[in-house]
Amino acid sequence: MEGIVNTLSQYMGAGLARLIAAVLALLVGWLIAALVAGVVKALLKRVQLDKRVAKWTESPEGKGYPVEEWTGKLIFWFIFLFFVVGALEVLNFTQLAAPINNLLATVTAWLPALLGAGILALIAHVVGTVLRKLTVGLLERRKVDERLAESSGSKASVGKPLGDAVYYLVWLLFLPAILGTVGLQGLLVPVQNMIDQFLSFLPYLAAAVILLIVGWFVARIVQRIVAGFLASAGVDAFAERVGIAKYMGGTTVSTLLGLIVFILILIPVITAALDALNLDSLTAPLTAMMNEVITAIPNYVAAAALLVITFVLARWFIGILVEILTGVGVNSIPRALGIGESDTIGKRTLAQWIGDLVLVVVMMLAAVQAAQIIGWTAVTLAIGALGTQIVLIVFGLVIIAIGVYLGNLAAKFINGTTMPNLFFGAIAVAVALAFGLGGRETASKRIAAWSESLAKDEKTS
Repeated sequence: MEGIVNTLSQYMGAGLARLIAAVLALLVGWLIAALVAGVVKALLKRVQLDKRVAKWTESPEGKGYPVEEWTGKLIFWFIFLFFVVGALEVLNFTQLAAPINNLLATVTAWLPALLGAGILALIAHVVGTVLRKLTVGLLERRKVDERLAESSGSKASVGKPLGDAVYYLVWLLFLPAILGTVGLQGLLVPVQNMIDQFLSFLPYLAAAVILLIVGWFVARIVQRIVAGFLASAGVDAFAERVGIAKYMGGTTVSTLLGLIVFILILIPVITAALDALNLDSLTAPLTAMMNEVITAIPNYVAAAALLVITFVLARWFIGILVEILTGVGVNSIPRALGIGESDTIGKRTLAQWIGDLVLVVVMMLAAVQAAQIIGWTAVTLAIGALGTQIVLIVFGLVIIAIGVYLGNLAAKFINGTTMPNLFFGAIAVAVALAFGLGGRETASKRIAAWSESLAKDEKTS
């Protein structure tokens, strides 16, 4: 640069020569920086760095970070700043050039570390990508997703989440080396401690996951066996006959019992998995809760059995009761009360309504006993209060029915003593009174004539 300045100084003044040299330095620097930045941006576009970063950061398509543009500008200014420093030194602006020169010196000193960290990051990415593809491919060859879909009915993929977990685990293992290469010791120590704790916890986590997977598969297999056995044994047909199936909401009894067996098997499996984690502060309350659930299972089974048996027996008894009530003519009561012209209330007979009411009362009593078996005192009190209200409602309906009956009797009496009959009866009474009061003289003369006629007949005879 000084040689160029000296050459120019021979033909023009020193100040003008230095200015021209500085401008030339800036122009050449701009061209070189733009050329290098363009090449780097082209290479980054070829490897589709923006799309990869958007995928890693889970950004929407087209809304990721412009890493390619940022990298190109960073390289451009990094190179161009060297020529800016040269131009400032040519112009003898050393005070302005000094801080920029120090910045470039610091960055240049960091370049080997940054380059090493970049190489380690690239290796981590390559290794993680390879292991992720191997994991996903292995699970696809084993058809793990299809087997899980068959056993659980879910179409969720397992291979991709596991592959991503392996990828990020590789990055986690490379992270201390990357931070150490850059020299971020303050950040390296806590990260290293975190990774050490994670690696020490990893065997417990793996054991818990294996227990859950194996237990889940076993529970599913047993569930299918139980459901198939119960279906073939005729449990679903029996539920149809006794009327339980219509309350199941489309689910068969065998399927429901199979699900219950699945849950009963899975509960101790979850407890064992929690114990395998070896996190007493977290797993102790959860394990205690699971143990309480396991202890309460016999009570729940007994309560459910009580409800089912009561329902079956009540349905059988109510069928007989409805037939008896129908035979004694209970269904004609609504017509006798004048509620309707047929023996039905709605689409059901009175005997069927009474049977439904008896079923509700019996099942409420059974529910109270089942709640006592389980230990649900609040539920027992609530059902008792509801039963009291039902009794009051039934009593009110009976009173209303009696009132309707008496009202109909009064209506019939009033309809039998109609206003026309009363009117003509009053006219007849009035005529009789008029004849009796107004025709007394005529009647007396007529009676006298009848007496004389009778006397003559007696003399003649």
